[in-house]
Amino acid sequence: MKNKVRDTILKRSSFIILMLLILSAFALLRMLATHQDIDDVARIDLPLVEILTQIETNQLEQSINFERAIRYAEEFDKHQFARENFLRADSTFRYLAAIVDQDLLDADEQVQRALRNTTSSSQLSKLRTLEVALTKLESEHTSYENHAIEVMELLEEGDVASAMLKSDKVESEENEFNSQIEGVLMRLEMFTESQVESVEQEEELSMQWIVVLTIFFTTLSLVAVYTFSYKIWVPLEQIRKGAERLGAGNLDTRIQLKPESITEDLVDAFNNMADRLQDAQEEIERFTHFSYSTAHDLKAPVNNMKSLIEMLENTKMGDNSYDTVLKNVKRSADQLSMTVNALNDVNHLRASLNQDAQMVSFDKVLAEVAQGMLQDIKDSNATFRKDFSACKQINYPPLHLKSIMQNLLTNAVKYKNPEKPLVIEIKTLVNKGRVTLVVKDTGLGFDAVKYKEEIMKPFVRLHSHVNGSGLGMYIISTILSYHHGEMIVDSRPKQGAKFTVHLNEMD
Repeated sequence: MKNKVRDTILKRSSFIILMLLILSAFALLRMLATHQDIDDVARIDLPLVEILTQIETNQLEQSINFERAIRYAEEFDKHQFARENFLRADSTFRYLAAIVDQDLLDADEQVQRALRNTTSSSQLSKLRTLEVALTKLESEHTSYENHAIEVMELLEEGDVASAMLKSDKVESEENEFNSQIEGVLMRLEMFTESQVESVEQEEELSMQWIVVLTIFFTTLSLVAVYTFSYKIWVPLEQIRKGAERLGAGNLDTRIQLKPESITEDLVDAFNNMADRLQDAQEEIERFTHFSYSTAHDLKAPVNNMKSLIEMLENTKMGDNSYDTVLKNVKRSADQLSMTVNALNDVNHLRASLNQDAQMVSFDKVLAEVAQGMLQDIKDSNATFRKDFSACKQINYPPLHLKSIMQNLLTNAVKYKNPEKPLVIEIKTLVNKGRVTLVVKDTGLGFDAVKYKEEIMKPFVRLHSHVNGSGLGMYIISTILSYHHGEMIVDSRPKQGAKFTVHLNEMD
């Protein structure tokens, strides 16, 4: 039997654990998503801001050195160190131009690497926009750099007038480049701030969801625990009250529950215990009745023997009446011996009532019974007809099945009708999973309507001309009562008898 209380506890516990796992998984996923956004900001945005700021700074230094070069070129004729300062400014300009070019390449490489690694849609959109902007910046910086170098070369040749004409265009390109780099930086910083703000909002929302789900799952768990406790408490209270009624002697007490109750196994165990107690009480009552019947049945032969012995004491050996009295003494002794042997059989049966069940073959049991009755069967010239095709074996205590079959067949042979041949039919039936043994004979029969309860009592014999203990039907009744089976008797005088034995097959 499955332990439904244990199974329900496991199911409810598994449910609560599952809810906690779902809550933990949700919190973990939200945390991972938030951390991913933070990682993207730290891994992509901050380095890009840093390198673009560096480009802006170097570009500013580059512009300053370009202006210095022009100013020094204008003073070639005024100061002897002007040319030297011009060359220094020109060299610094070219050096910074190379650094800015490399920074732009590094920035582009960072963008390409980030495009390959990120999965965030917002990051991808931002990086593609930045990729286009960097390509444009590289192109404009190259143009600015080339035009600035042309101006430097004109200044170095002393053509200040031509250089000044071209310097206006260089300054315009410089301003455009600086404006674009500032715009890119501003957009990137705004995106980064927006991303950080979004992460903070996500964290706050995640915490709100975690709190809500925690409250929900806690409430759900409390409801589950309460309903489970209630479903256990009500049957347990019924069991407690039932135990009190049993203790008060009300052995008919049984507990009724709704189908599929989680405490069904406990209630079944209680009801089975009550069944056993009631069976034990009924067995005690039967034993008490049996004891009275036994005392009454023993009283007659004992009193008879006592009277016969007194007669023997007053009769001389050799008198004609002496042998007659002695025969009567022997007959009474035989009757007493038969009763005592029957009592031994009943006691042996009682001791074996709790015998374990096993698979028993009807054919095998019938063969054993027939072998023990071989001479009686021959004397009665009985014809057997058997059919065990419906059920060839049963899970039943072997001794009990043999005792049932032996007493039924013994009665069939013992109470044969001298006016007709004795035919004994024995077969098995199965109805709704219940095994039935049917024994039918053509013997003397009896009034089953009148004596159906009487024949189940000990020491009852309806045909006194046949020797017997009168315990056969009582033994069968005791066995069937113990196993919660039943026997239906159908018989009429001189028309044989039919015994339908419903065997309660044991699990």
